[in-house]
Amino acid sequence: MNIISWIFASIAVGMLVNLIIPRRLSVGFLGTAGMGVLGGVVLGFIVTVFGFAAELEFDVRSLAAAVVGALGGIAVMTIWMVRYNKG
Repeated sequence: MNIISWIFASIAVGMLVNLIIPRRLSVGFLGTAGMGVLGGVVLGFIVTVFGFAAELEFDVRSLAAAVVGALGGIAVMTIWMVRYNKG
């Protein structure tokens, strides 16, 4: 159940950030949502493995970690685009 909430929260974060990022740095909805899901699932998994969140039930701490992970993944992608954008 946790992984489904992580994915949906990360997609929601990706949609919101996609509206904020300037067009020249945007990789589109799928790219932003994909990096958000990657970051959200990774950090949500790490938080659960180290015991900071419940394992088999819905937990707000793991959901918050997924949102922070999604923002972190999108931030890394945006910094990468700023640094290596040749356009």
